[in-house]
Amino acid sequence: MNRATEGLSNESRGSWELLLEVELRRGRLRRSLTEALRTAIQSGRLPAETVLPSSRRLAVDLGVSRGVVTDAYDQLVSEGYLDVKPRFPPVVTAVAAEPPPAAEPSAPSWRFDFAATTPDVSLFPRRAWIRAVERALRRAPDAALDYGDPGGRIELRNALSAYLARVRGVRVDPGRIVVTQGFGHGFDLLCRVLSERGATTLAMETPSHPELWATVTQSGLRLVGCPVDSDGLRTHELPALDADAALVTPAHQFPTGVVMAPARRLSLVDWAGAREALVIEDDYDAEFRYDRNPVGAVQGLDPERVAHVGTASKTLAPALRLGWMSPPPDLVEEVRERRRISDSASPAVDQLALAELLSTGEYERHVVRARHEYRHRRDRLVRALSTQLPRLEFGGAAAGMQLLLQLPDQVDDVGIADSAASQRIGVRALSPLHLTPSHERGLLLGYGRLSQSRIEDAVGGLASVIMDAGAAG
Repeated sequence: MNRATEGLSNESRGSWELLLEVELRRGRLRRSLTEALRTAIQSGRLPAETVLPSSRRLAVDLGVSRGVVTDAYDQLVSEGYLDVKPRFPPVVTAVAAEPPPAAEPSAPSWRFDFAATTPDVSLFPRRAWIRAVERALRRAPDAALDYGDPGGRIELRNALSAYLARVRGVRVDPGRIVVTQGFGHGFDLLCRVLSERGATTLAMETPSHPELWATVTQSGLRLVGCPVDSDGLRTHELPALDADAALVTPAHQFPTGVVMAPARRLSLVDWAGAREALVIEDDYDAEFRYDRNPVGAVQGLDPERVAHVGTASKTLAPALRLGWMSPPPDLVEEVRERRRISDSASPAVDQLALAELLSTGEYERHVVRARHEYRHRRDRLVRALSTQLPRLEFGGAAAGMQLLLQLPDQVDDVGIADSAASQRIGVRALSPLHLTPSHERGLLLGYGRLSQSRIEDAVGGLASVIMDAGAAG
């Protein structure tokens, strides 16, 4: 029997009707009636102080036994939704109104978005990922779906060890790899372990990613800035900073895009050895290179002092929340324990799927396709800048998904970014990314969210803003 709607009458306070959604099926009578009444109360359709029909009257209206209605009323009384006094019908109690459904936060509606830290998620290899998930689930033992190793699934760690050794020159045993939920998570784990060990200070490149600054300070470490020039981190300034660790982006510095020179790389590991400090290597977009040969990871020079940290956020998609790190041997167990305390482990099915992509070569094929697309976008962006803003220089275009457009010293790059935003052009200013005072000014121009066909128009719109500000050189 399926009676979709029933009218309820309030005998003691006048006549009224309520459409009550009830699915009356054998074996579900009590549950259906209880759920329908509970929903009506939570949504406010039955407000506080409403008097419901007696159990006898409602049973007649619905064509069910009185016991069904009595049981439903008793359940709602026990949950606090109804109040029943002897010889009186039930009364709805005061219940907080059900909150409205949550809406997806609205993102800025940019005409042109030069976001510098986001890949083109439309390139995500959906079909390959689906196939990888299916294969992984078919092969995975039941134990893979249980609480797992805080270091991550061994299948993924084995695949990462082979891939990173071949592509990035990382020297690491799979047992030392710890799977994380992206670079930020891995960096937070390392900072907290360092702080617990008694470290006090961490050096970071300036300019650098501001979102990471709070990670350092919230772990209890003091943050100091070390300048970057055309050869990368100025490692000769590290000793004066008295730091216990340093975060670097040697393959493609963010945001300048420079590559750390060989002499600086050697100087960095020498400093770490002499100081007994830790180097944290952020290898966030090393796979995307266009005009130069690949540069190996610094970790390969000294695995005892360098923690290599990588992520699938740039190559696949940020929503996967998959990253990895290779801590030095003396830090592995402490990092694993901190990982276990923080959130146990990353999703096992996603780890197994990524392991499939790596093992079958599908991951590298996707990277090659994405690199090809980004190179075309980079080329069009470079041509558009050279044509429309010929007096301004730019750098960092040899790799990654962004370049840095340099502005004259002391120009208000924040003001230009604000003016661009008023024209619905999203762009980030350089000056707020400095940890220490600097005269350098510029704009970060990412092309992860710009299709090839829109790049010329995007540069044209930005060029108009820059020229209006008198900053075109």
